[in-house]
Amino acid sequence: MQELCHFNGKSVPVEDVSISPRDLGFLRGYAVYDVMPVVNGEPFLFDEHWKRFERSASDLGLRPPVDAEAAREIARDLIRHHDYETMIVRTVLSGGPSGNGFLPEGNETFCMMIEETAPLPRELYDKGGKVITLGYRRTLPSSRTADFIVPLKERERKLAEGAVEILYVHGGRVLEASTSNFFIVKDGEIRTTGHGPRSGITRNLIVRLAKGAGIPIREHGLFEDELRSCDEAFLTASNKLIVPIVQVNDFPIGKGEVGPVTKRLLSIFDGFIKSYGPDSDKNLPGESLSV
Repeated sequence: MQELCHFNGKSVPVEDVSISPRDLGFLRGYAVYDVMPVVNGEPFLFDEHWKRFERSASDLGLRPPVDAEAAREIARDLIRHHDYETMIVRTVLSGGPSGNGFLPEGNETFCMMIEETAPLPRELYDKGGKVITLGYRRTLPSSRTADFIVPLKERERKLAEGAVEILYVHGGRVLEASTSNFFIVKDGEIRTTGHGPRSGITRNLIVRLAKGAGIPIREHGLFEDELRSCDEAFLTASNKLIVPIVQVNDFPIGKGEVGPVTKRLLSIFDGFIKSYGPDSDKNLPGESLSV
């Protein structure tokens, strides 16, 4: 099977794609991206992902060359062409070629492609994983930019310590993980950082599913000292879904095992995934959180 992608208005083999050496994404890292899982042959929560992608692009003064419906059909066409068991749709928009090498000139580079993925080990969901902390705050935390220097630089430490993610902390607060959102559970109540216009799509879904199931949830700032006193913790991300966390650095979370609230959420989320279809987005409890 030949891998295809949508590149600047055309469906082309991935190996035939060429990017200008003057592209601002290449020269300056001036680009935004989105990662969308494929569930039951459909781009997962497409509307939410696309709204966030457009807003991230707007933050950088960029404009996608296609609208939401055209992008949805491009994604579906690419999904139909690739027969991977598990895959994601990756979308990238960069500043495009620039004569002076600094400012976008309205000729953005746009690419949508399929990537085959390998599911995380089942044991991670059954027994939970570990995160390590890092004192860091992203330059543009409200946008999905292509700047991944810090998590890539820290990757070896993460692997050496057996961690699944790097948790960013700053000024005594827990912010986010390198590619995930973070939740804790205390006395049966789910707690997470407050909602922002570009917060995680899976994070927002979990908030809505929890509220729909009557699970207490509070959206407020998380503090580092809450990590040692909480009963449970978990991550959410498009490429990880829900991952229970039972250890932070060298100390356990709660009893060091996957807790009852996390297990219940995993069950609720699994049911949502199994029944997911083109109209599932319209039947979610509560209001959209990405607008």
